[in-house]
Amino acid sequence: MTQAYTPFADDSYAGRTVLITGAASGMGLETARAFAAKGAEVVMADRDEAGLERYGSELRKGGAKIHTVKVDVSNPESIAEAFAYCDAHLARLDNVVTCAAIITAKRLFEQDWAHWQRVLNVNLLGTFFTVQAGVKRMLENPAGGNIVCVASDAGVHGGGGLIADTAYAASKAATLSLVKSVARELAGKKVRINALNPGPTDSPMHAHIDPSLKERIAANLPVRRMGRPEDMAAAILFLCSDAASFVYGAALDVDGGSMFR
Repeated sequence: MTQAYTPFADDSYAGRTVLITGAASGMGLETARAFAAKGAEVVMADRDEAGLERYGSELRKGGAKIHTVKVDVSNPESIAEAFAYCDAHLARLDNVVTCAAIITAKRLFEQDWAHWQRVLNVNLLGTFFTVQAGVKRMLENPAGGNIVCVASDAGVHGGGGLIADTAYAASKAATLSLVKSVARELAGKKVRINALNPGPTDSPMHAHIDPSLKERIAANLPVRRMGRPEDMAAAILFLCSDAASFVYGAALDVDGGSMFR
């Protein structure tokens, strides 16, 4: 994959730290690679221990400062343990990126209570308690910090059951509201929080989409291709950078033009 993070100097994140959830694959993994390439000390957090071991080792061999920690964001105790690891191993926590999520594509009458609980526990509650723990530490950091929550274009225009369903779309819409709510509460502090709205992205999370449907989706996008995980990683890198110091409580659409607003 092409690693084109040209707007930033090679050492632009040197001396800074980041915790990334969902870092063992897809967007989270590319985000870890992006931060590592710019000199950051990275904590890769995921429930996939094998993926963490594989890619963590790969990045360390390239000279990156990488930590790996198992986390299940649907379990608040597991989130607390991940942040306890950060407290013990990092001088401070500068950035948090919440990539951990599940995508589901069930029709209306296929969705039961257990389905909604599972989606909301991971996508919404997991995001909230990760943000809460990150903010707590950043408020104690004289330099403040940055948080990016990955939402979705489905959180704006809805699901429908073909690619993403009602539960998924609702969880991402709630994530957008979460970001704005936290931003209002943190006004005047040195902690920034923003959301990222990825459009259709060709990543492991979208493995359930039929290849022919992916082709049709790409053909209907103004840029004529689906997004790539590294597209999202580059945008996240920007949102956490000094270049985005005036971007606050916003939702950045990185969607190939899927929803002009």
